[in-house]
Amino acid sequence: MKSSDQSHMGISVVYPTRDRPELLRRSIKALLKNSVLPDEIIVVDQSRTDLTQRMLADLNDPRIIHIASRETGLSRGRNGGGRASRFPVIGFLDDDCIPPRDWIGSALMAIRRFPESGVWIGEVFRNKDDDPDAIPGDVPEDRMTLTSADDPWSVGPTGGNSFFRKTVFEAVGLFDPLLGQGSDFPGAEDGDMTYRILREKIPVTYTNMIRCVHVGWRDDEENIQNGYNYGSGVGAMMAKFLAQGDNYPLLNIFPRRFLSRFLSLPFNILLGRKKKFLVNLKWSQGMIDGFLKWRRMDTDKKTEADK
Repeated sequence: MKSSDQSHMGISVVYPTRDRPELLRRSIKALLKNSVLPDEIIVVDQSRTDLTQRMLADLNDPRIIHIASRETGLSRGRNGGGRASRFPVIGFLDDDCIPPRDWIGSALMAIRRFPESGVWIGEVFRNKDDDPDAIPGDVPEDRMTLTSADDPWSVGPTGGNSFFRKTVFEAVGLFDPLLGQGSDFPGAEDGDMTYRILREKIPVTYTNMIRCVHVGWRDDEENIQNGYNYGSGVGAMMAKFLAQGDNYPLLNIFPRRFLSRFLSLPFNILLGRKKKFLVNLKWSQGMIDGFLKWRRMDTDKKTEADK
């Protein structure tokens, strides 16, 4: 059996999942081949059938903890796993991401090199074979640490390939259950969380040495539609902080990070770039709809409170 000794720390790995047992099986089997193993693997299962639970039973590993949940949504799954974890560091991995053999080891190295950080975010790669062993191994390290309110997308953020000190959630709260896939605003839960952490001046470190591969199971049409989901989350995040009196995301992050999607639309039409036009159009529509929907929701709450 490979060692799970991490000397001064323990690591929980949390998987939120819903009705994707084969993707999850592949990811967990790759995780169990790591040279350093996590202390526990928590699967928050929002599935409508028992196929995922049965698959986990077949894996028969004592580290795996199955939590059945009637809730839906990526953020709710991460929150449930975070609450159940028993160790000071929580690694979040999506069920459609495949970790290489050094995933845990690379995270531990980053944690030891940047001990002042509360979060360590990695890089998600894509390749034609969805093979973590095909990730280029000779690339130079790219790293960045943010220490105060800033653009969270400067460090990814990639919630499905990240490690958090559990104490971070005590400082800023859990993932917003209204944001993220499967929720009211299906995106930006990781951007929202990272921004909240930075507002508390808790350092966040990105390094491309923490790597995994995202399985390309969506076709082009689904990816374009998914851009709407991400945009919806971003728009909601902007409206959320604006309602709190924090205009930094809208006045600083949006112009630097997302305004170009709107401005590129006429140029993509003129240049005949149909796919880029559709991607940015869906993103832009999503951002507008998410922003307006959150504003309406916030207004309705205030009206109810005033009654």
